[in-house]
Amino acid sequence: MQKKENTKLKFFIIHNLDEKRKQVIDRELEKSQIPNEDIIFINHPNKNELTYAIKKNAVQKNTKYGVEKKTIKDGWISVSYKHYLALKYIVENSIDLAFIIEDNVGKIDGNLYKRVNKYLEELPDDWDIVFECDQFPFSYSGEPLTKNNNLIHKKSNEITYQASGEQLLGGGSRAAQFYFINLDAAKKLFENYLPFNHAPDVWMNDLFRKLDINSFWADPTIIETEKSHRTSTNYKPRDFYYIIKSKFINFIIGL
Repeated sequence: MQKKENTKLKFFIIHNLDEKRKQVIDRELEKSQIPNEDIIFINHPNKNELTYAIKKNAVQKNTKYGVEKKTIKDGWISVSYKHYLALKYIVENSIDLAFIIEDNVGKIDGNLYKRVNKYLEELPDDWDIVFECDQFPFSYSGEPLTKNNNLIHKKSNEITYQASGEQLLGGGSRAAQFYFINLDAAKKLFENYLPFNHAPDVWMNDLFRKLDINSFWADPTIIETEKSHRTSTNYKPRDFYYIIKSKFINFIIGL
């Protein structure tokens, strides 16, 4: 099944305003000859721009996954909210197909339009989302390949465990660095996204189980993470003012 000529395909970049990251992602998208009008940067809010209203409306008071005694990091709030804004744009503008891409992608080893057609050739009609990432190969999941020569592999939404009893994977997401989604799935996630309680990949695992999302992993992947990647979710000492502001807001809201 090929992508029809009139199908809307857009590329959403979750960006933190780092100029070096923007140069890299611009270069990688240009290699696939993606027109500028099909690229939408989600630049705000960054962690030092979070308002009382955003935190009150978007964040659960009771967080999970090992942070029960802590407040969700502002960096997690920022990036999760940007993913939500990408979904909002897709839904409100009836975008048929979309990539949501975090700006720590270092290299894309292939043409994205050809990649989409390859996805659609192998995906079932009821697919929702496809993840690419070099963080884990599909073999790491311990789940069966759809076919040995296939690109697309069905991923369980359930939490999986190692033989020792330790958690292996949290569900159907594969980080949240690079994923392909259709409009129907975007609607389901958008309508249930708020309030969230963690970083986007962890929160999506909860939503996937709740909504029975049909998730797939593409493997081998064409995505390479930025080699010198540094997290942007933690504050730096120079952000003292914003740290105080954040703590005050969290106290008022009760986070």
